[in-house]
Amino acid sequence: KLNIGLNLSYTRVHQRLPLSDNASNGLLRNAFRGKARATADRWDAGYFGFGPDQSNEFDLQSFEERTTLGLTANFNPFPWLENRLVLGMDKYDRRDQNFFRIDSTLKWGPTEGTGEMTQRLPVTHTWTADYSGSVRARLSQTLGSRTSAGVQVNSRQFHRYTGFGSGMVTNNLTTLQPGSFTLLQVDEQLIEQTSLGMYFQEQLAWRERLYATAALRIDDNSAFGSEFHTVKYPKFSLSYILSDEAFFHVRHVDELKLRFAWGEAGNAPAPFTADRTFAPATGTAGDATINALTPKSYGNPGLKPERGREYEAGFDASLFRGALGIEFTYYNKRTVDALMEIPDAPSTSYDSTHFINVGEIANRGLELLVTASPVRNSQVSWDLALSAATHHNELVSFGGVLNELRFGAFTNSQRHREGYPLGGFWAVDVLRDPNGTPVLDANGRVQADLTCSWPDPVDPNGYGGSCHEKYVGPSSPTREFGLSNSVTLFGNLRLFANLDYKGGHYLVCAICSIRNRINTNTWEVANPQADPIQVQVWESLQTVTHIMPADFLKLREVAVTYTVPPSWGGPFRASRWSITLSGRNLWLATRYKGTGDPEVSFNSNPNTFDRTDYASVPQPRRLSATINVNF
Repeated sequence: KLNIGLNLSYTRVHQRLPLSDNASNGLLRNAFRGKARATADRWDAGYFGFGPDQSNEFDLQSFEERTTLGLTANFNPFPWLENRLVLGMDKYDRRDQNFFRIDSTLKWGPTEGTGEMTQRLPVTHTWTADYSGSVRARLSQTLGSRTSAGVQVNSRQFHRYTGFGSGMVTNNLTTLQPGSFTLLQVDEQLIEQTSLGMYFQEQLAWRERLYATAALRIDDNSAFGSEFHTVKYPKFSLSYILSDEAFFHVRHVDELKLRFAWGEAGNAPAPFTADRTFAPATGTAGDATINALTPKSYGNPGLKPERGREYEAGFDASLFRGALGIEFTYYNKRTVDALMEIPDAPSTSYDSTHFINVGEIANRGLELLVTASPVRNSQVSWDLALSAATHHNELVSFGGVLNELRFGAFTNSQRHREGYPLGGFWAVDVLRDPNGTPVLDANGRVQADLTCSWPDPVDPNGYGGSCHEKYVGPSSPTREFGLSNSVTLFGNLRLFANLDYKGGHYLVCAICSIRNRINTNTWEVANPQADPIQVQVWESLQTVTHIMPADFLKLREVAVTYTVPPSWGGPFRASRWSITLSGRNLWLATRYKGTGDPEVSFNSNPNTFDRTDYASVPQPRRLSATINVNF
């Protein structure tokens, strides 16, 4: 009647990382932007500024500790009554350190050359509590009922201290304290967010084959605006096990279930986006220095969550006595009250951006999962899983508030524009004739294509206006495929491999544009046999050649797991031991012609839709060994 389970996990990671992205002293940036040349230092040859020896003198390290704790209690005092309580804690502590040693030659610059230390200590704590209770009843011989209710509480706290010191006394004193540095600065950031959700659900089962479910969820969140309170999300689903009917006789089909669901769900705004905030500052009053406040975030007291309405339909099938399984789903989702970031009005005295609920977004797609067990006996077990999906999204409307949002690091080539995918890529090009050949001006130079597709002011500088942009494609994958292959030998040796494909999307190689235009170190512009007109195209401000297909196929993981026989449990009386050797990101095939890995992103926040490659460090190839012990 009472069952209690406890899960505990602890991980500790120490990494030394390279400076990446647009770091002036980073290895990748200097490698990509360099030119072949002879120098006295063999390490500097071919680099833009620093060679590997100087770049690797920067001591950038990350120390991570993560502890997760979960408690699950099931209490079923009667056959018709079920209770479940889940308590969880996730404690993630990290320390990031960036150390610049003293260098009297000041090759790193006048500030860094005096010695610098930056310490960031972000701590994230998450607590969850989830209770659900269900009562089952038999309403008639053919009709059953299951009534459920529950409550969920989630609380997240992010607390970060940042310390900075420059002007070190000696390289051996690296603690941030008075006397060790001539300049010390500190900063503290605290973000807290709590959500409360309650739900009520009723499920009716007719002859254990037709199931109808209706539910209502009520949510509140500390990030909602002060003028907005709770939000309600209804849900309805219907499933029918057609294969249980007497009239169903399809050869080799063991089970066939049809399903349909409709429901609503929300996405809460980020903490403090609804609040009007101020930033500390210093000023002068006469001869005195005083503390003051300056406007920071305009806020929006009426801010509420995005609301998505989705329906999906599909089927689940089991064939050949469970040897083959198929799951198919079509989904269609409309998001209203979408959270959009718009500029503050000048009259507010704020000069940044704030969020509003406006606009409508459409998403639709297909999902397919096929599982198979071609071989299953006492010696060999072979399992396959093939997944495929299509995804299409469109910004339906901005609600009349905006025409578009333009963004994108370095190239400003992405748009949220009505009628197109979110974050789609838009390119400018040189003027070309019907055959695609660049048209030259009177001076024999290529010129910007100012052909407008709709009425809009033309950028007087030629490149960068919106009316002469041409849509290239989406920034998010439109198709995905996955293949997992698992073979178990003799019951205790498991071989596993996973392939992952994503395609239909694009990535802008901003570092390629910089290399062509400024550093002129690419083969496109440095090839002595290159077409001089095409060289002009590469050296221009056009972006069409730098927005590239980002399709890829990756070998995500290969793993070998050996499960020790139970008789080897040892003095700890472990019920199960297993040892796993695995490798991740071992192989890549891609259409992307930029810096290599199409999954890199200059912006680490995926919610911004900014997909830019600027000397970003790709996902590492990782080898690991793991021991799992169960008691």
